[in-house]
Amino acid sequence: MSRTMEWAARPEHLGGIPRKLVIAMVGTFAKTVSSFLNTTSVHNADTLLRLVRSRPRRVPLITISNHMSTLDDPAMWGFKGFPIFDTKLARWVLAAEDICFRNALYSYIFRVGKCIPITRGGGIYQEHMNEALERLNDGEWVSICILFQKER
Repeated sequence: MSRTMEWAARPEHLGGIPRKLVIAMVGTFAKTVSSFLNTTSVHNADTLLRLVRSRPRRVPLITISNHMSTLDDPAMWGFKGFPIFDTKLARWVLAAEDICFRNALYSYIFRVGKCIPITRGGGIYQEHMNEALERLNDGEWVSICILFQKER
C-alpha cells in the first residue's frame, strides 16, 4: 500500500520552499487568531516550549489535545513565544483523510505542512500510523488531536 504523497512530506522536496511557505502562512494565521481575534490562555507554555525547542536530539515528543473544530490545531500554536515559522520545530499532526486529503491540491498542501493522513475509525493498524511511528523514531514531534463531543 502506498502512502499519500509521501514525497511532498519530505523536507528536501523542492528545496524545502513549499514547506516554508505553508508553515509561514499557517503560523501567521495561528498568530492572528490566537493573539488578535481571541483571548488565549496557555497553561504550562514554558514546559511545552522547552520540550519543543530543547529536548535532546532523537528524543520524540507526542502531544495530545482535544478540539472542537478543524481549525483548533493550527490556531493553538500561535500563542506568545511559540516558534511559528520554524519548519524543523513544527509538529507532525495526524489529519483526517476525509477532510484534509479530499483532492490532490489539499493533499499536497497538507502533506507539505507536515500532516499525516489518517482514516478516522480505521484503527491503529493502517499504513499512515506506521509513518507517524517512523517520525517518532526519528525524534520528531507528533501531535494528535482528538474530537471530544459533549453529550447532550
